[in-house]
Amino acid sequence: MFWAGIVALTANAAQAEIRALTYMCERGVEIPAVYVNHNDELAVVVLWVEGRMITLERAPAASGARYQFPNDGSGYIWWSKGSEATLGWYYAETGEEVTLYAFCSAG
Repeated sequence: MFWAGIVALTANAAQAEIRALTYMCERGVEIPAVYVNHNDELAVVVLWVEGRMITLERAPAASGARYQFPNDGSGYIWWSKGSEATLGWYYAETGEEVTLYAFCSAG
């Protein structure tokens, strides 16, 4: 089911760079991730987390890559650098970011 959604997402993205990784996080949580980059116009990550597919857009970051839900409200935040990543939740009301899964490593 997860990969079928990815195929649908990328079916029209000719010349897109697609990279699929599976991250193993703390407490044995596994997070499949697919990165899709298309000519610097589109950069997204699609995650399978907590029983659902989440699509996040790339956002400015000083170091590594930051992906977030494409709005100014609350939502998931995915930070990655090299083979390491962290999934968090951003609370727009307070401006606070809480870590949900840390120490995620791509295998």
